[in-house]
Amino acid sequence: MRKSVHSIGGVLFSLLMISAIMSNCFGFELDWPEVFDPELLLTLNLELDPAHWQEIVNDMSVYDEDLPEIKRPAYFWADGEEDQKIYVSVRRKSGDPVPPAFGPAGDKISLKIDINKYHEEDPNDPDYPGHPDSVEMWHGVKKLSLENGDDKNVLTEGFAANLHQLASGPEGYGYDSWRANWVELYVNGHYYGVYVNAEHLDKTFLKNRNLYTWHQTWLYQYRGNHNFTLEIGDDDNPRSPAVNALNFYPFPFDKRNSPLYPDGGIAPAPDDATLVTMLDELIDMQGMMAMAATNAFISNPDSLFTHERNSHFLDFDTNDPLVSRKRMYLPWDVDASLQSSSSSIYGTDTDYRLLLLKDTTYKPLYDQVMTNLVNGPLSEANLLDFIDRIEPVLRDAFARDPYNKFVATGYPGVDAAFLSLRTWVTDRHISVRTELGITVSDSDADQIANSEDNCPFTQNTDQADSDGDGIGDVCDRCNFECACLDADLDGSGTVDLSDLAVLSQTYEQTGAAAPGDIDGSQRVSIGDVLVLAKLWLTQCQ
Repeated sequence: MRKSVHSIGGVLFSLLMISAIMSNCFGFELDWPEVFDPELLLTLNLELDPAHWQEIVNDMSVYDEDLPEIKRPAYFWADGEEDQKIYVSVRRKSGDPVPPAFGPAGDKISLKIDINKYHEEDPNDPDYPGHPDSVEMWHGVKKLSLENGDDKNVLTEGFAANLHQLASGPEGYGYDSWRANWVELYVNGHYYGVYVNAEHLDKTFLKNRNLYTWHQTWLYQYRGNHNFTLEIGDDDNPRSPAVNALNFYPFPFDKRNSPLYPDGGIAPAPDDATLVTMLDELIDMQGMMAMAATNAFISNPDSLFTHERNSHFLDFDTNDPLVSRKRMYLPWDVDASLQSSSSSIYGTDTDYRLLLLKDTTYKPLYDQVMTNLVNGPLSEANLLDFIDRIEPVLRDAFARDPYNKFVATGYPGVDAAFLSLRTWVTDRHISVRTELGITVSDSDADQIANSEDNCPFTQNTDQADSDGDGIGDVCDRCNFECACLDADLDGSGTVDLSDLAVLSQTYEQTGAAAPGDIDGSQRVSIGDVLVLAKLWLTQCQ
């Protein structure tokens, strides 16, 4: 007997609900990137010698690099994993402690948890050749970076980090830039409140994105003042081809005694036309402009274009066509963000801004990327919707947190913080759109407002729609005959649960080629779910 569309839709709805419930049950089936899902609040626990904890809290090496860094062993687990505690290393991260404004004595410090420290063989470690309770990986990551929100608060810091993830689509980076969520932390049973769980940029970060190739990948951390460090790569060959080629300010490491100093020394910057040709060949300039634009939108005072600080860049072996890719820029350290809602989107006069944001270089690209972001994933409606979704997840935890930096204790302080965040988003949009001269949302800049555009993310001034389905020809992926093939998202030949899983990962993404956009609307939405429901268990030829 043939099932009705309503019956199939009901089954699909049930499957969606089961999937949502499972995503909130924290167990070892959870993996990357779910551990950074902003709508999933994890509770983490550390258990260690109290004297060791005090040594970590009092570690002054975060202020004086000449002092030895203090690392101490601890048992670590998430709620629900009490019978699977693992042996890890814990250290303090840089940044000021957050004093207990309204709670018990103690300091909330930022922490780095090294999951596999005692799993690897190390002859200099007392647990060599490894501790029996250690593991190589915890839910797809080897390190956790827990930020205490010392510059402003954990709500704004986590929100700022998530805007970089929201900007990862085709309108912005075009690649998965960064992830973060919030966690609660207990140390020896004492509640230290809510932290930002910011994804650590390491080899695992790259492998999770299929970006790492041994001896052919270089990840650098830019610290400011023409100073960067090699984080991932071959110490015997620390200079990538791009580091050698980009030998003019502001790109090179300029200390002559460093192995990162370019082979040919520092050269003058080329003329603008040569500069654009060279950078287009070596750097994913849309990704770089997306990082700059997102940092500008969140009013981050410590970014590459505002303070010439705090970013990562990833280089590849340009001599090997199998792994060759353009340089990718990645964000880092957004704890001071969401300052003035009226700050300029063009930053301050750093070397990067002065060279790259001229009318004759990349300012037009920067303006277009910023326009696409504020009309798309960073639109006021999308950001307010994101806040609406995270507030019920975080509200109770924030109210319990004795170490947050809100204006008042308990729920009044939390409610005021969320209200302030919503107000900032609205005010920021007014400021940014005014500076860009945007009066209506027009993501593809074809002079047709998104509300009227039948292909809002692909230019089509003629608005041609041959089959009359409301989707313009230039972005109409299918008609009735090809709908099944488009719904078979994993290419298995059958529309089934695997395709639902693909769609759930990209739900609400927008763009000209958003995965899961079955109906061609350039947004993964309920319309795509309905098509999937209609074709449920259909075998596609």
